[in-house]
Amino acid sequence: TIKAAGQAVALGDEVTVVADPDADAYAVDALTEVLRAAGVRTVRTASVRTGSSATGGGPLVLMGGSGAREALRALRTPDSADLPSGGYRIAVGTVTGRDTVALDGVGDDGLFHAVQTLRQLVVERAGRPSVPGVAVLDWPGTAVRGTTEGFYGQPWDHRQRLAQLDFMGRTKQNRYLYAPGDDPYRQALWREPYPAAQRTEFRELAERARRNHVTLAWAVAPAQAMCMTSRRDLRDLTRKIDAMWALGVRAVQLQFQDVSYSEWHCGEDADTFGSGPAAAAAAQARVANAVAEHLADRHPGAEPLTVMPTEYYQDGTTEYREALAGALDARVQVAWTGVGVVPRTITGLELAGARAAFGRPLVTMDNYPVNDYDQGRIFLGPYTGREPAVATGSAALLANAMEQASASRIPLFTAADYAWNPRGYQPQESWRAAINDLAGGDAEAREALTALAGNDASSILSSSESAYLKPLLRNFWRSRTTTDSKSRTAATNRLRAAFTVMREAPERLAGIADGRLDDEVRPWLDQLARYGRAGELAVDMLQAQDRGDGAAAWQALLDLEPLREEARTDRATVGKGVLGPFLDRAVDESSVWTGADRAPDAEKVAKDGRSYTVDLGAARPVEAVNTMSEPGTGAGATVEAHVPGQGWRALGPLSTSGWTQSDAKGLRIDAVRIVPPGAGSGSGVAGP
Repeated sequence: TIKAAGQAVALGDEVTVVADPDADAYAVDALTEVLRAAGVRTVRTASVRTGSSATGGGPLVLMGGSGAREALRALRTPDSADLPSGGYRIAVGTVTGRDTVALDGVGDDGLFHAVQTLRQLVVERAGRPSVPGVAVLDWPGTAVRGTTEGFYGQPWDHRQRLAQLDFMGRTKQNRYLYAPGDDPYRQALWREPYPAAQRTEFRELAERARRNHVTLAWAVAPAQAMCMTSRRDLRDLTRKIDAMWALGVRAVQLQFQDVSYSEWHCGEDADTFGSGPAAAAAAQARVANAVAEHLADRHPGAEPLTVMPTEYYQDGTTEYREALAGALDARVQVAWTGVGVVPRTITGLELAGARAAFGRPLVTMDNYPVNDYDQGRIFLGPYTGREPAVATGSAALLANAMEQASASRIPLFTAADYAWNPRGYQPQESWRAAINDLAGGDAEAREALTALAGNDASSILSSSESAYLKPLLRNFWRSRTTTDSKSRTAATNRLRAAFTVMREAPERLAGIADGRLDDEVRPWLDQLARYGRAGELAVDMLQAQDRGDGAAAWQALLDLEPLREEARTDRATVGKGVLGPFLDRAVDESSVWTGADRAPDAEKVAKDGRSYTVDLGAARPVEAVNTMSEPGTGAGATVEAHVPGQGWRALGPLSTSGWTQSDAKGLRIDAVRIVPPGAGSGSGVAGP
């Protein structure tokens, strides 16, 4: 909850921080970063014993301990007795005559979470950064919330992972599961140590994770190269886990999702377990139990072992699930993805059913926004379709990211919001906040990110696409049916401006995420820019028609057509079902205006070396002839009409603009032609 409380506190050049001796050092460091980012030049640290009488100048920030609790009480903030681990309180106002911000947290993470919310509370007020006078009482709805790097394809690089951990800390996520689909050292080569350079990177990841209050987890899938009954193989596995622990890993997942029920990698396994679902479950439980026992004995601080079973997405009770539930150590948690590999929805009832089938807490590993199964797409819409009970009833909720790490932050931000407060989660509001976070305060980048994410929002979770653009499209088409020129102009300008943002998106987003976003999503940015330019041309074409400027309309159409073709054939999908149909409709409307929808078939156009002739089939009265040709050609050519019994008559010169409208004055004609200069006009009564 957040509610108005005391007076706002302005942050000037100096702030004094009083931290309890037991306050988390990483939280204190994060607070200093928040204050400096807000423009505070001097951050003084006072002794906790000085309390509110600290000699440092400026507002006072109290971090934990009795001083913070007294200030919270003075500012009438609700008590923290019922807050779970990770919860926190913030109060802002005046205490004993001094501007004060008080923060207090529960458990190891609470104070750090309070600082992340303070980061969001700082606003510009009268040209100065300030913290509004509020009281905040907040706590996580899901104990473990985080991200899986589990896609198939090019794994993230070290810089991307470090940046992702900083993002996770900022959004109060506390679990990062390292599980790249194409990392051989956690699959076929699981026995082998990581190369020295990667071991160094793991150590750096672990330190960055600690700074951000994130648990570094590692997944291993040994079954494709393991004899499940072999003590030596089990010893090799636990040694590898010990090696990862030494690098900073503090949680482990065993993955069996690709295991056969009938294929073994040694004769002893076949003799011991037999074959079939129950046999596979027994073998997997044997390995998992041994690992769980090892973790408990060797690493008492380790998080519970998680097992990704072979049947991780099925519904209800099965032979395999019953056997696994009966054989697994009670300390082991089981992972699932919902009913389906990428389910559109996950309900509390489905979770309860799977939990009953496995007989233990479940780790929900949601396959959104991962896109390795549809690589022409990026999924940037908000996290939807998951009932609150899924978050509150799961031991952990992990969202599987895309290969595009920086772009993944938009949907992952919303998933983190949902996991933190599943009952109060507002998808669209969270989605806008995610875009603001990635844009980093750059208004032009925020517009471009809205265009990119808005036109890449649809997925299995939701078919909604280009939601921000659809009202502009509707108003544009509606305005063209009215005589209200002011309304038409306004609707046209708004739509064209939206297309301009799309066209400019690559330039506007070039520096986002230290330039990494541009590299990651270049195919989709190029496609977005292509649609943006095509959209501008379509609007310009229709505007030119409205003012009777056939040459400009024709030129716009000529420029538009290659862009439409490129967009149709490009594998990067953007604005699915929205942008392409808009361009199609614009071209169709243009064709009606120019008469191109009634253009003759190619076989009715004759070329005799001197001219192009179109046979109309029968004589008919014609008021005008529209000729569309390649701009810059046809200098000196003439448009002629054939009058039965009278011969060819010149209607006028062919314009080099590419658009020629010739007045036929109601003549009854049966053919028209274009005659190049010097060819001379025909005569006599013969037909074409």
